[in-house]
Amino acid sequence: MPHRRYHIHVICADNDQLLVLDSVAIFFQARAFLTYDVSSKLPRASLYGRQCIDSCDYALMIIGDSYGAVQKTGVSQMHLSYLNAKAKLKPLLILVKNHYQETGVSRQLQELIKLVSRQENQIYYYDTEDDIEALLVQAYYSAVASHKVRGGWVRATEEMIKFSRQTVAERLADLLSKNKNTNTNTNTNTNTNTNTNTNTNTNTNTNTDTKKERSVDEGFAADNVSKPIVLTQTFDVQYSAQAYEGGNLKDVTREVILSWQEVLITLMKIPSTFSSYGLQNAINRLIAPKAEIDIKNDMPNVHAVSRCQISQVDLNNLQRQLVSANWIQLTTYGTRLSQELWKLTFHARSLLENEDSQTSE
Repeated sequence: MPHRRYHIHVICADNDQLLVLDSVAIFFQARAFLTYDVSSKLPRASLYGRQCIDSCDYALMIIGDSYGAVQKTGVSQMHLSYLNAKAKLKPLLILVKNHYQETGVSRQLQELIKLVSRQENQIYYYDTEDDIEALLVQAYYSAVASHKVRGGWVRATEEMIKFSRQTVAERLADLLSKNKNTNTNTNTNTNTNTNTNTNTNTNTNTNTDTKKERSVDEGFAADNVSKPIVLTQTFDVQYSAQAYEGGNLKDVTREVILSWQEVLITLMKIPSTFSSYGLQNAINRLIAPKAEIDIKNDMPNVHAVSRCQISQVDLNNLQRQLVSANWIQLTTYGTRLSQELWKLTFHARSLLENEDSQTSE
């Protein structure tokens, strides 16, 4: 049985692909703990799905014959969970059933499959439930190797279980008892070398106990909470731009320093809801004046700088940190299935307000 298990949330339409879900349960019986999307008819289905995705280590999406019941947001719970998993940047395994004839496939399901295919996901296609086990072997171990996830559950040894059940007082009593026994042995020996060896043994026992306690605590620490962002901290991002020099156009790639406070002020200027493309444009506008100064300092003959654009890798990383720090969150959806909208959280707005109030004082 594997030494470490992970939490995997299964994204699926209700009452669809039941044999496939059974095959998934059998495959992960000794490998992971599973949670599933629930029926959209339940009033707390969206909240439950979002909470499961927030806490899971990996997400597994199964797209079969059904898109699922459409909610008030205009999308199904399966679609909503997929967007949440992408927003949280969870490692995502996707199984898609082959549809050789699209006549029986709904338009919403077709658009969802196209959306998933466009977003550079690792997709595995199947025909029947008989294909699932072989695909999961490939998909799961590839995902575990590619995404080193902290946390999970480690099956403890009997010694670790006994040690973890001890209270702090019991651990301290054990430690004092060992030190007392060591001191007694030290006093009965008159040889200096013996005393030295005994003290060495005492330190060794103490260090061993400390390392043992630390290893147990680390083994049971499964919560990987992101650190809050400090407004005054700075970070580097890479951008590309076009510089005009003597009638010639030159592509330039450089790095620029931004602060989190500048990013937050930029986000405050965006309308109440915005797309990922809108976020990219806002960051590009933040970079542009800095880039122009930087490029003209190094290239004095440049008379214009245009098309400043943050690199896609740094943009994805920035968006991930904004989500993890609870600065932005996924909100309502438009009528187009591929549209996802974001908004600035109350927490992020209050950070800037608190910073302004402290500055005025």
